[in-house]
Amino acid sequence: MRHCASTGAGAALAGTASSVAGAAEAASATYTNYFGDLHNHNQVGYAQGSLERSFEVARNHLDFYAFTPHSYWPDMGEYDGKIQYKWRNGFAVAKARWPDVVRLAREFDDPGRFTTILGYERHGTMEGDYHILFPDLDGDYELVERLDDLKAFAKRRGCILVPHHPANRIGHRGVASSSIDTSVSPVLEIHSEWGCAEHDRAPHPYKRHTEGGRWTKHTLQHYLSEGHRLGVIASTDDHLGYPGGYREGLAVVKATALTRDAIFDAIRSRRTYAVTGDRIELDFSVNGAMMGQSIPFTRERDIRATVRGWDMVDRVEVVKNGRVIHRDFPVDRIPGANRWSEPVVVRFEYGWGPWPALGWGGTADWDFEFVVKGGSIEGFHPCFTSGPLDEFRRDRIVSSSRSAVRVQSYTALKQQLDDYSQKALVLRIQGDAATRISVNCTKPTRCSVSQTLGQLNESNEMLFTRPFPWESAMLHRIVFHDNWETSFSAHDESDGEDVDWYYVRVFESNGELAWSSPVWVEAA
Repeated sequence: MRHCASTGAGAALAGTASSVAGAAEAASATYTNYFGDLHNHNQVGYAQGSLERSFEVARNHLDFYAFTPHSYWPDMGEYDGKIQYKWRNGFAVAKARWPDVVRLAREFDDPGRFTTILGYERHGTMEGDYHILFPDLDGDYELVERLDDLKAFAKRRGCILVPHHPANRIGHRGVASSSIDTSVSPVLEIHSEWGCAEHDRAPHPYKRHTEGGRWTKHTLQHYLSEGHRLGVIASTDDHLGYPGGYREGLAVVKATALTRDAIFDAIRSRRTYAVTGDRIELDFSVNGAMMGQSIPFTRERDIRATVRGWDMVDRVEVVKNGRVIHRDFPVDRIPGANRWSEPVVVRFEYGWGPWPALGWGGTADWDFEFVVKGGSIEGFHPCFTSGPLDEFRRDRIVSSSRSAVRVQSYTALKQQLDDYSQKALVLRIQGDAATRISVNCTKPTRCSVSQTLGQLNESNEMLFTRPFPWESAMLHRIVFHDNWETSFSAHDESDGEDVDWYYVRVFESNGELAWSSPVWVEAA
């Protein structure tokens, strides 16, 4: 298993995790799942939060990061409230501060531990929004207005153009199918704080921005049905200067190393998948061809998937040409006598607090240590949300070992995605019913909660920092290995009249999702 670190995602102990490569390529390469954010905003542009803070936040809990300032909008119109001046001023700020963006990207870049990527965003009323990602840190700032010219520039320069929030209606910044060129846009941003663009009835509808709803013809499944060979990623599109905000979306690449070259190779090859928040590990293949690949026609298709979740996995679905052809239900499995032979998942969630309508209570600072006795921590990852915006506070892993993880964080019931004020630490712990878990807080007050894994198998337990209605936390019930990990195979046949595409989607019981990039089987 790969572990993240207290000062970045590349060392010591914590848990973005490793992956087994697809069967067809396992002999020639070993791939690791790296988790990052390729679409994020701050005050360099027209969002909020300092540039420096964004890089610091990203380094603390992600593997790679692209800050993508709002930079230009060639076909911007005139709008009510003269809002276009806010955007134009933001573009001017982005241009003026671009040397600072380049400087910080170079300063924070640490291949093997944390990789930075330069990029910026182009709006398009008629053709849709894209962010452009550069393969190096040379610092180009070519604001090419016509989309066709931008594609040509990207091809010459080795850049990648990522279409995002595609499901808006055409003429309202939705991504026009006719404008997609997969040679320079091999992946689509399927999920962000906007919502999910898998299809028009998928979970997480578009509801958080000006443009509401999802147009069927601008969703992933419709693009795939039209023949576009698109892989998938997710990223936050966060406007509070917080890369990697939980529930907003993360991009996952299957790469041979944590370097820009390896990340770009993974994206170009569509060895990518998308998660909403939990850093779910996902492998998927058809006849040994891993996600992102195309294979010649064969009537018989052997479909294999492996999923390692960070909560109860409710179901895993195999989708063929937009229809589910197989479902696996780890949630229904009854752990056997060897239930303690593999790690269990434990989640500590914190941040419930005074209801804003009460008119009192502010931001709570948290400083706690999660301690394991009679067992060991095999991996973990933080679930830090983007809100509340705070320039001076930081969510961070202070230290980690096989027996303890210390976290400094802050929470408040404001500026939250879908009203979730809670943040979390989720761990895989090797132990047994007698293994004891303790959470010892020095902030917001001195308090603690302690339970054995056996007790947490029977019931969750709460931590109250002070009397009602002040902040509280919860140790969730444990999840046994049989319910958080699954591997299965399925069989399919086809007459080969058309190209078939397959992908896998994962639903955890806590609402977190993952989607693989497709595998294509050519027509006969």
